[in-house]
Order: sequence, then structure tokens, then C-alpha cells
Amino acid sequence: MLTPALAAFIERMPKIELHLHLEGAVAPRTFLELSRRNGIPLPVRTEQELAQLFHYDDFHAFLDTFMALAATIVSGEDFELLAFELGMQLAAQRVVYAEVMLSPMQHVRRGVDLVEALAGTAAGFARAAQYGGPRVGLVLDYGRQYGATAAWPILETAIACRSYGVVGWSIGGNEIGHPPEEFIDLFTAARTAGLGVMAHAGEVVGPTSVWGAIDVLAVSRIGHGIRSVDDPSLMQTLAERQIVLDVCPSSNIRTKAVPTWSSHPLRRLYDNGVLVTINSDDPTFFETTISEEFRRAATYLGFTADEFCQITRTAAQATFLPTDERAALITTVEHDLQTLRTELGV
Repeated sequence: MLTPALAAFIERMPKIELHLHLEGAVAPRTFLELSRRNGIPLPVRTEQELAQLFHYDDFHAFLDTFMALAATIVSGEDFELLAFELGMQLAAQRVVYAEVMLSPMQHVRRGVDLVEALAGTAAGFARAAQYGGPRVGLVLDYGRQYGATAAWPILETAIACRSYGVVGWSIGGNEIGHPPEEFIDLFTAARTAGLGVMAHAGEVVGPTSVWGAIDVLAVSRIGHGIRSVDDPSLMQTLAERQIVLDVCPSSNIRTKAVPTWSSHPLRRLYDNGVLVTINSDDPTFFETTISEEFRRAATYLGFTADEFCQITRTAAQATFLPTDERAALITTVEHDLQTLRTELGV
């Protein structure tokens, strides 16, 4: 139940967001600006018309919209603008640390220089930090549909660009028809280079996708993973191995992966001991924020301040930061959560 005290706690609590796509967080006005600036026409002219695109029949319709709008991003300057604006948005949500995904292949295939894109993104987040923006780690999220061979130069760039804040490697895109075995050598190389590894899995297909990600790719985090709820043995394994699911409820509802908030698996996963985090995924495309995700989890799924604190601790522990920096983040977040709870009496 979302009481006034809990609403105040959610508004002010320190948050960590681990599943957030840079291209999915671009403000509508900025998409329109980039369209004009870069000479890439969109089928709409106003923010109101653009908002009409954010209604999807299914996951694939969402992907089509995402790709069409992301095509307006073409230069390092564009990426710097997006990162700066996102950094300020995160600050307004009281996010103290975020891991932001960038989907490289859609840009590289259009001729965008990936190093330039990463440099611009890092510069944008650094500029936002001067105005109170959070620290941000970058994760390159490679689309399965492009195949493993084309991923190698992308991974090599990610490893070479650690100084730009790259902390992780992920695969996303269509789960169907792209088995994890195809990517095992890539994930081994990413881990060897010191990158954290995760995979989108169990979002629109069943538990088999999650099993492959944890057993074949040996990831420490799963993006979404909500279909794990269909396999009790998988939930038990996730809990025992302490593999974290980065859950994005509104995303699942808007793509029709889940029909309603009240039927969302987040509560059942949590109650079965699975470690979860709460995230906004593509906040522009799903018309949400991380604060709104917490409010809805309280309203529809009965999450409490105690549970939100545990979820935030889980997020801090699951970051791809170096061990000492992760420990410092955990200590700071724990202190700030307890101080706020005492102040608000929740």
C-alpha cells in the first residue's frame, strides 16, 4: 500500500538503477531536435504526436519504434547531449549510481564511430556530475541477432574504452533463434578482461533462455528474467547462486509480456528468495521513471519500505564496480537509507 510516508520515502530514497538503456531514455523533445539537426525525418513533428508512437502491440513493435527513433543519434556530440540530459534526469530521481546500456550495433551499422560515441557519452555524464548527476558505468548491450562474429570488434572496443567508464558486457535483442552457446567465447573474453557480464533473458520467452544465460554464459545478472517464475527449480537455483534479476515491470506491461501490474511476477520472484532490482528500462518509451516503478510496486504488489531497502542493497551489491568501490557504495547507501527511514518513521 502506498501511504503518504512510503511515498515520501520513495521520493527521497537513494536509488541504484542497473537496467537502463541510453537510447531509451532520450527526452521526446530531444529526439525531435536530433531529427531536425541531423536531417533524419521522423513520421511525427510534435511531442504529442511522438507520444502516440509509445503504444505497442507486442515486444517486436516496441523494438521497431526504438530502432527508428535511435537512428536520429549520429555523432559524439549527440551522445554527449543524451548522457548529460540523462544524468540530470537521474539526479532528479535521487539515483546515486547507474549502469547505463548502449546498444552499439544499431549505431555502428549506420556508420557511427563507436569510440566517438563512448567518448561523448562519458563526457556527457561527467558534465552532469558537475551539477549533481550520479556516477554512471557503461554497459555495451550487443544484439544477438547480429551474430557472434560481428561482436568481436565491439567487445575489443569495449575493453579498450574502460577509461570511458565501460564496466560491463551484455547481450540483448531477440531471444528466439540465437542460443547462448554462440556467444560463450565472447563472454569468457569479457570476464577475463574484467568486465561484468549480463544477458537479457526470460523476458518474452520461457525459463530455458534464463537457464542458458546462467549455465552457458555464467552471467551474474539477468535483464528481466521474469519467466523464471514458471520454473520453481530455476527460481531455487537463482536464489542459491545469488544471481540477480534486473526487473522492469512497466516495460513488461507495455510490451504485453505481462498483462497487468497485479499479475506481474516481481512479487512472486521476491517471495521465492530470488534477488531482484527495480528498473525503468526505457523510460521514455514506457513513460515511466525509476521512482514511478517503486511507487507502482508499492501500490499494486504491496512492497514495503523494508523490502525496498533490501532491493536497493541488492542493487548496490550487484553493480559491476571494482570491489572497493562497490563496498563504499553499499556503506553509503545503507547509511542514507537508515537515516531517511528514521527521519520519516517508515
